[in-house]
Amino acid sequence: MFKVENNSTIGKYLEELIVSKYKSRRKFCEAYLEARGEETSEDNKGRMANRITQITKGNKGIQLSDLPIFTELLGVSCEQLLSAGEYAKPLVNRPTNYSIACSKDPAEWQRYVDREDNLIMNEDEYCKTAIDYALEFRNYEFIKFLMKKKYIWFDSHDQEKYIVTFGAGSSFKRRDVSLIDWGLEGKLKGEDKLRTEVLVLAVDNEDYKMLDELHAREVPQLYWQANYYALQGIDIIGGYNEKLIKHVAASSEKMLDYFTDTFTVPDRSGKRTYTFQYPFISELLDQMEIEHSGFLETALKKCLKYNEKVYSRLKELITSIKNDPYYSKEYMKDMCTMACKQSFAFVEEGNFVLFDARYSDKSYDGLITNIAHIKKIPKTPILKHLAEELNESYEKIITITEHLEEI
Repeated sequence: MFKVENNSTIGKYLEELIVSKYKSRRKFCEAYLEARGEETSEDNKGRMANRITQITKGNKGIQLSDLPIFTELLGVSCEQLLSAGEYAKPLVNRPTNYSIACSKDPAEWQRYVDREDNLIMNEDEYCKTAIDYALEFRNYEFIKFLMKKKYIWFDSHDQEKYIVTFGAGSSFKRRDVSLIDWGLEGKLKGEDKLRTEVLVLAVDNEDYKMLDELHAREVPQLYWQANYYALQGIDIIGGYNEKLIKHVAASSEKMLDYFTDTFTVPDRSGKRTYTFQYPFISELLDQMEIEHSGFLETALKKCLKYNEKVYSRLKELITSIKNDPYYSKEYMKDMCTMACKQSFAFVEEGNFVLFDARYSDKSYDGLITNIAHIKKIPKTPILKHLAEELNESYEKIITITEHLEEI
């Protein structure tokens, strides 16, 4: 027996399924109309899209006549849909990636892991592993079981492997037959998506131990590109997960405080540490405004304070160049300006700021960090004022070399 969730929870889950499989509501509506044998006119799609919007917002429930079509189109059971992914009843008796991911029985998980045919390592006919299904069904305990037993890990604790992932991998032994048993291993080593999907469950369960273990606020690229000479071209796109941002934005104040705190990362030499904010802090601020989060004021203040700290640090570094005996002469003014401009770099993707200390006083270690801004300006006076101040501080930083004479 399973519990039927409320309309709001079912609506949010339905939207995730639609976006995951059809990318847009309009495409799902078209498929729905085709399944019912109805004309796929723009008017019909528009009316259906409006009805889907009301369901996903929780204003209306799913009609009984919709259930067979919704479940067929989205590839889920009625139980799974009505429980918002909390319950999924397997449709066959033999163990499969799907059925194991539905299971809540550790003994059954262990038997599946111990199978000689290595089903746990392979994708099924839908190109999904047991972990893919477990994430869909929100079977957090199964994921933790695999991690606790060290069958899989998302952090190798070897910074030399922090490139695309944090050195994710598994202890499962592949059979030596071409690319067989590569499905799970390939997803662990070749992309960072599984880690960020597990983070969604960790956020929802307020599991801070797991958040720390999975580097929740970080991306692997910080460890190998975040140093003085490797900022240009930094690429963090692979670490972005829109679902994770939405879940964090709608989470508790304690969770939001965690994600808006700064953290430090050592460079590859281990001799220096760099301070960063969550690489998607700006996107998180925008989503918090969409969610009307009560923590937004605090988050804006924290980001503003950090932006101002970064600006003050940049001024110190620029002043150190200006005061250098080599550049202090009047006839070296142009050279001083050039040195300041060459030392500073800004990368819009991730809002990274770099100041190379080679031209400055040797007592300075330079700077590499990221800064925040917000696109969705709140309407309430206090929040609007803070948002505008934050954006002003952001602009001051990224244009700092255009105002060197004022420093």
